Order: sequence, then C-alpha cells, then structure tokens
Amino acid sequence: MARKKRTMPAAEVYEKSDSFGQMPSAPPISPHRMDHIYPDSYGSPPPLHQAYHVQPARANYVPDQIARFNVIKPDRLAKRHNPQLYTKRGCTDVFCCFLFFVFLCGWVVVASLGIMWGDPQRLIYPTDSEFRRCGVDQGGYYNFSKRPYLFYFDLTKCISYATALGGCQTTQICVEECPSQYFSYLQLRTASAAEIQNKMKNVVYCTDDVDKSTVTTFVALQSLVQRGKCVSYTVKSVPVLQRCFPEAIFNAVDNVNTVLNSSNSLDYLKRTFGDDALIPQDIQITGQSSEVMKSVVEDQPVTHKVIHDLSQTWWQTLILIFAAGILSFIWTVIMRLLGSLLIWLSIFLVLGALGFGAGFSWIKWNNLKATGAIDDYSFHPAFDAYFEMPTTWFVVAIATSVLLVIFLLVILFIRQRISIACALISESSKAIGSMMSTLVFPLFPFILHIGVFALWGSIAIWLASSGQEICRMKETNGQVYNTSTKCDCNAKLAGCTYVGIEKESDTIFWLQVYNLFAFFWLSCFVTALGDIALAGAFASYYWARDKRHDVPTFPVIRALNRAMRYNLGSIAFGSLIIAIVKIIRVMLEYIDHKLGKSENKAVKWVLMCLKCCFWCLEMFFKFLTKNAYIMIAIYGKNFFSSAKDSFLLITRNIVRTVVVHKVAGILLFLGKAMITLGMGILSFYYFSGRWVVEGVPKVDLYYYFVPIVIVVIGSYFMADLFFDVYEMAVDTTFICFLEDSEQNDGSLERPYFMSQKLLEILGTKNEIPLHTK
Repeated sequence: MARKKRTMPAAEVYEKSDSFGQMPSAPPISPHRMDHIYPDSYGSPPPLHQAYHVQPARANYVPDQIARFNVIKPDRLAKRHNPQLYTKRGCTDVFCCFLFFVFLCGWVVVASLGIMWGDPQRLIYPTDSEFRRCGVDQGGYYNFSKRPYLFYFDLTKCISYATALGGCQTTQICVEECPSQYFSYLQLRTASAAEIQNKMKNVVYCTDDVDKSTVTTFVALQSLVQRGKCVSYTVKSVPVLQRCFPEAIFNAVDNVNTVLNSSNSLDYLKRTFGDDALIPQDIQITGQSSEVMKSVVEDQPVTHKVIHDLSQTWWQTLILIFAAGILSFIWTVIMRLLGSLLIWLSIFLVLGALGFGAGFSWIKWNNLKATGAIDDYSFHPAFDAYFEMPTTWFVVAIATSVLLVIFLLVILFIRQRISIACALISESSKAIGSMMSTLVFPLFPFILHIGVFALWGSIAIWLASSGQEICRMKETNGQVYNTSTKCDCNAKLAGCTYVGIEKESDTIFWLQVYNLFAFFWLSCFVTALGDIALAGAFASYYWARDKRHDVPTFPVIRALNRAMRYNLGSIAFGSLIIAIVKIIRVMLEYIDHKLGKSENKAVKWVLMCLKCCFWCLEMFFKFLTKNAYIMIAIYGKNFFSSAKDSFLLITRNIVRTVVVHKVAGILLFLGKAMITLGMGILSFYYFSGRWVVEGVPKVDLYYYFVPIVIVVIGSYFMADLFFDVYEMAVDTTFICFLEDSEQNDGSLERPYFMSQKLLEILGTKNEIPLHTK
C-alpha cells in the first residue's frame, strides 16, 4: 500500500508588520527574544516600532526554543520536527575517557603478567594448600598419582568475592576418594581410644603433617580441628572436575527430605552430638555449594544421566524458553491495552483484602468476647491456641483497620498521579511497539557481558596459578626448613625435596584486585552503554512532534552512535563511580573473611554497618547514574551536569517519581512472576509425565528437574530481557515528561510534546494541537 502523503495542518507563524494596525486575537509578544533568534532569518533585533503579529500560516510553525534543547540547525526541524536529533552535542568528560583507555591498557599488562607467570598444568589439575597438584607424580618430590581429588575442609568459606582475591579461605588437601558419609568430629566426644583411632584412619581427613596414629583422645582431635589441621565434618560427596562436592546438590529434588529427616545430615548430627560453631547447616552446604559449581560438569555416572536428559529434552526446553519470550512480548501489549485496568484492579484487590481482613477480625473478636473466651499468653505448643484469644483478634483488627485507612487516604491523595503513571506506561508501550528493534538490542550488551566475564575469569585463573616451584636440600637430620639451601627442581638431585610454590603473594593479590576492579568498571560500562542507547531511542520518540513521521529510522543505532561518538567519557565516569563502590564492598567482605571468627564484637559490628552503608550507597548511585544517562541521551551534556539536573528534577517531583516507579514495578513484577511461574508449572507437568501431548513422544528422564530448572531460569532471563527494556522506556518517558511539563507551557513558542491523554490529566492543552498518533 502506498504511503499516505503527509498533510500539513494549519498553524500560525509570526510575520513582520510595519504598523500597529488591527491586532490578532493572540496577544502580541516582545520583539526582543532572550535567545536572539528571530523568524525570517533576521540576524539582529527588529526596530522597536515593529512587532510580530499572529497571522494565518502557509506552513507549520517551528518554535525556535524547545525545552532546554540547543538546536543548532532549526531549519531541519521543518523537515523532521524532533529537537533531540538536532541539538548541539560535543565530546563530554574527555579526561575520564582517556583514563578509561589507560586503565584498559593496564589491564592488558596484568593479563600479560598472568600468562607469563601462570602454569597451564595448574589450571588442569587442582592444587592443595601447599600448591601440590592432585593426581600428579612429581618424581622425587611427591607422588599424588593415587590422590586425584581435591577436598575442601569447609566449602562454605569459598562463597565470597574474597575468593577471587585471596583464594578459598579453607584448608585443601588431595585425597584418594571423596567422603562417602556424613560425619561430625563431635560424635567422638565420648568415644574410646580405639573408636577414635578407627575413625581417624577411615573417616577423618587431616593434613600430611599430622600423625594420625598419635591421636587417641577427643581433646587432641579437637585441638587439631581448631588449628585447621583436621576436618570438623564431612558430607557424602562426589568428584566434580577432580573436586569433591556434596552429592545432595545433584539429588536435591528427590532426596532432600530423606537427607534432612535422617541421620545422613549435618543438622541431625548437630542436634544429636552438639554444635561448636565449626559445623555448618545442611542448607549452607547444599545451597551455597551449588553456587560454587554453577557450570561444573561431573565426570561420574550422574553426569552421563544429566547429559542424557539434556540430549533428550533440548528442543522442548528451547521451545518453552522461546514461548516465554513470546509471552513477554504479549505482556507488553497487554500493559499497553490493559495497563490502567491491571493497576486499578491490583489497588482494589488490596483494598478489598484489607477490608475483608479488618471486618473478619472485628467479627471474630466480638464473637470470642461474647462467648467469654479468656487470654492466656503463656507458652502453648499448639500455635492455634493463640487465635482462640480475643486480644489476638483485637490487635489484628486494629492493625488491618489502620492499614486500610492509611492505604485509602494515600490512594485518594495520589489518584491523579496514578493516572499519570498509567498514561506514561501506555505511552512507553507505544514507543516500544513503534521501535521493535529495542526488544532485540539487549542481546548486544548481553554478549558483551559474557565476553567481559570470560576475560576476567581467564585472567583471574592465570594469576591464581602463577608462582615458581621451590625445592630445598634436606639437612643432615633429614628435615627440610625454610632456611635450607634451594635446589633446582628439574635437576632431581639426591636430597632435593619439593616444598611448594613460591609466589609474590602481595603482588598477586593487588593484581587480582586490579583485575576485579577492571571487571566491575567494564561491566558497568557495558550496562551504561546499553542504557544510554535505549534512552536515546525512547527520547527520540517522545520529542517527535508527529510520531508517524518525526521518529528517526533505526533509532537505537543512531542513539548508540551518538553515545559512542560524544559520551564515552560520561559513560566511563558514571560506571567508574559504581565500580569504586563495588570494589570497596569486596574489600570489606575480604577483611571480614580474614578476621574469621574474631571475638571482637565491635569490629564485627562496624564491618556489618559499613557493608550495609556501601550497599545502600551502591543502590543510590545506580539510581542516580541511570537518570543521568537518560539526561545525557536527551541533551548531550556532561555527566555531572546531567546527574545534577536529573536529581533536582526528580526531587522537585518526588511524589510522582515514587508513584510511577511503584506502579511500573507492580506491572513488571506481575509479568515476571506469572511468566516464570507459568512456564515452570508447564514444564513440570510435561517433563514429569503428568501431561501427555498427543503427537509428541513422551520423554523418559533420570532427573526431570534438570530441564525444569533450565526452563525456569531461561524463562526468567527472557522475561527480564524484555522488561528491562520496558523499565528503561518508562524511566525515559517519565524524565521527558517532567522536562516537558516544566520547560514548556503549551504556547505557540513552547508547545507540550506529551500525549493528549497526559494533557487532559494535567488539565492543560496546546494552542496548536500536535500530531501524537
């Protein structure tokens, strides 16, 4: 179908008049303008005896000044009326851009040092705390060929950013086989010497310098445990890439209840034999250990079963994840059509629930009082007994009634702002619908994030494996000391003994800090680049006078090009702030792990407060920088000016800001929850065999929870991918709306660019209607 010819609506322009004749209905304006730009290409102010009269126009009138845009080529606005496209821009925060480039060059140097100092063999074979490789026969020095597996004394201590800096903060030894049972050394508290010796030989793991045959009392064993020489507990484990991990991780769905309710659990052992704070809970082992080995593949038969399940269900899994993407897109359409209905329906449901709860509580209290029920708040094993006391329901009734009144008053006072929020959400949905490329663009920063993570991980591993093998000659008494003469490990001299790996610990530590900081900075940089590109695209939609013609082609690519051409320094500045806060949080976490179980409560309390404060500070800076990026995308100013303008703009409209974010948050939460939960339930019924699809072969699986977990995680990330775009659309449209409502007044020279629905809510209008469809 041929494209309709654009019609030019009747407008008004200012034409020069040499006399003060009949004045038009519109009031005259001053011939002198503050921006020194005049119609009809006047280069200087007209004589004071002349004025500009409003006359019928022969073409669309183009305002010379729009909001805070510094339009450098006003004549282009007559062709495509979108001031955001033609505002004056220049390179911003150049020094930060240069600093970012220098820092990346430093990162290359760090990577080069890691590759130079690292040993690829140490990346293949796990090493113990003495840097000896498990499963390797280092002829003449040590022979671990029959001890191929690495065992962690306390795996829960590996769950921390501090692991990336100083390694896992627990003793690690090479063992012949992974533990095959649950054990706590507290079981031996009343054991005989013979029983202790039996456990020491068969169950208890200790470092090589411990002579197990001399340990015959519980006190001796407890001393070794407290000094980190012997393990305090074991759980039934399986080898994963030559490392021992709890078996419960693989059988969590089917065996968790069996484990937790039998003697095969640490919780049971703690309840039975006591707890000295050295033994963690089962959930710490099964839950946290799974984070350590997110993508680790087990090389035992369990792995074969998992691979079999994945090979049987990969195409169904991909279809379900793709279906989640389709549902996410449909949800964006639903938010456009029924966004207001969903919001008000949620509000009325909350009001109804509070009203029902208050009414039921008052009735229950009245009935209990009428029957003569009494209050008795002494300890009762049956918790239901407390709900047969009138005072319980009296307190609940008062609480729900107060909440109902507060919620009702809040809704009455902010009902107009809720309407504005609904209109902004509808406008954001229209923007996404007219620029479908915005839904695909997040794949670009997602791929960059994967690349950044892979680069950081590779450098961290090379740095962690760096060091020089050290051998020393035995003394005359057959012992080897730190002061013994060094010898060449490759020469295999008589009496030359391998003692470990020598590395510049302090140097490696700070190189790891540099590497981690580079990861934070570059990761935040990629996120900011994606945000500013999307913000620029949505801003170009909002500031288009005619949504059908003035929105640029390829808006995301054009916004990305502007960001990379002019604003890399500002992006580096904002991401640097977030990265600094992140690395401070990591250092605090590292210090906390180094202190371990310190008895100094004051230091622990200070560290806890500092970690909480810096977490809050990170959240605040993320909010600040995100709005600063939106202002940069709109006006092209530097980071500090944009952050200041956006912050002041939000503080002047703080109630609107809170309402819009909460309303949008409700819709996005409902969407993510419904899509993820729905796909999880669907995959459960299908993969468990409870739902048979005619024409689709039934799959027989060893662990049906494996594809279910993949579908749930994939569905969440797919929904999050769509809704992150939607959230940026809402935030950008909101900032543009605030700028529009403050900088413009609806006059001929400063028309509003907001939709007609928003104009109606605000109770204002433009002198000349704009195209908004």
